[in-house]
Amino acid sequence: MTGNTLPRLQTEDIKKLLIPIPPIKIQQRIIDNIKTAYKTKKEKEAEAKRLIESIDDYVLSELGIEMPELEDKMTFSVTADEVRGGRIDPYYYQPKFEEIEEAIENGKFEIKRLKKFITKIHYGASVKNIYVDEGIPLLRILNLKENKIDLRDVVKLPESMRKELGTAFVEEGDLLISRSGTVGLVSVVPKEADGFAFGSFMIKFCLNDEISKNYISIWLNTKLQKLLTEREKIGAIQGNITIGTIENFKIPLPPLKIQNKIAEEVKQRMQKAEQLQKEAKEVLDKAKQEVEEIILNGVEDES
Repeated sequence: MTGNTLPRLQTEDIKKLLIPIPPIKIQQRIIDNIKTAYKTKKEKEAEAKRLIESIDDYVLSELGIEMPELEDKMTFSVTADEVRGGRIDPYYYQPKFEEIEEAIENGKFEIKRLKKFITKIHYGASVKNIYVDEGIPLLRILNLKENKIDLRDVVKLPESMRKELGTAFVEEGDLLISRSGTVGLVSVVPKEADGFAFGSFMIKFCLNDEISKNYISIWLNTKLQKLLTEREKIGAIQGNITIGTIENFKIPLPPLKIQNKIAEEVKQRMQKAEQLQKEAKEVLDKAKQEVEEIILNGVEDES
């Protein structure tokens, strides 16, 4: 590539690329190997996606909640009493939200507000982006996924900022929820992230032993609850949710035994999906490696 500001390839550069040309039958063999690898990769990724997408239906089925047919209405009416003292943005009063709440209320189990089980809750730290090679690991919003914390690309802050971070640290078993951007992403903090700091776009909350932490994470990541969470956003430019919003989440509460059963089944499906995604990548990597060996080692035409 040439150019300082915006490096790029020129037409003449492409013409100068050196291409190894094996016999046509070996070329075809290479093509067939790569096509087969891509097909297998696609199949494994599709199965992984199916497993992840099946989680919602499984959870709702266990809770006896029927998924309503949801749609945004172009026109609907709201009484003055409903609006008085509350929100005035039309989207908040979309009829689909009442349908969701009704579906949850009609499930098999009682409903309780999350604040009944919260022992501690607070915002993350808003600090300068001063990253170093060795220091305090910082979880950012990009590390937070549905029911998972991705520990790749974790940045580190200088140890000198520990006091500035205050209480913005997590322990194993805490829950993190995104409050800005894609709001409502939730995960339980794994052992590997114990002691990490966390940023201001997340809220940490701790639960007592009366409820399964993993079950709460799973419920809050269901499609129905995420729609209700999205509804609660405030702010014109970048909507966000507050601690009060989280405390008032309504939770279907089956017995602890069923909560743990749901959590274990979801865990197994996620692990299987991750394994399939790993296998999909390995299939393609292996095929590419075989192609390189064929070209570099000059494999003879087997015909």
